[in-house]
Amino acid sequence: MSKFFTASTKQEDVAANKSSYINGSGFYPVNIIAPVVSVSKNGSTTIDFFVEHDGQKQIIYGDLRITNNDGNPNKVGSKLFNQLVVIAGLDDVAEPIEAELPIGKKEAMKTVAILEDLADIDVIMRVQMTYGVYNGKITEKKVIKAFYRSDKATAEEVLSGENIGAGYEREQKYANNVTYNDDLTAEAVQAWIAGGRKEDGAPAATTKKAPSFGTKRFGAK
Repeated sequence: MSKFFTASTKQEDVAANKSSYINGSGFYPVNIIAPVVSVSKNGSTTIDFFVEHDGQKQIIYGDLRITNNDGNPNKVGSKLFNQLVVIAGLDDVAEPIEAELPIGKKEAMKTVAILEDLADIDVIMRVQMTYGVYNGKITEKKVIKAFYRSDKATAEEVLSGENIGAGYEREQKYANNVTYNDDLTAEAVQAWIAGGRKEDGAPAATTKKAPSFGTKRFGAK
């Protein structure tokens, strides 16, 4: 009797597909290979993160803005970045240096400004997927909501030395949170993802200029 298909019971053939690529809300243990500093054409400063998670390297454009267009600190972003600095055990962070990272198209090398003091550190990062609509197209962002030390300590717990991991456990209720803006629904986003994210829903790249820094030290208390 001819056979259309023969089942395999090998572990590698029956195991569920697993991806190490960060593409959903959750808590992720990562190695920060390098924080990347960018200055927009309007003058705001953002920090993105080239990370490795479970062997997968990727750049996380986490919407972490530490200064606004007028140069004043962005309260939300600068507070989150300060927490990362504390978790890393630093008092301040030196000015960015130039480096090449494989974050261009098809992993091409790209010259960027990185924060060497925060390179190669292990942390846990909470990411929240955020969807919206821009110019009639769905947009998708991975917004960084929190950082924890590798032992799950928050910045506050690092300083106090008490109740290590308590904050991390409290935040677990937000693990699967997703933000839908502009009247989007979960169903519409799921259909867009299932369709291969047609009409490229990624936000249009902001034109950026090479960072120009004076004596300001990021993360200084």
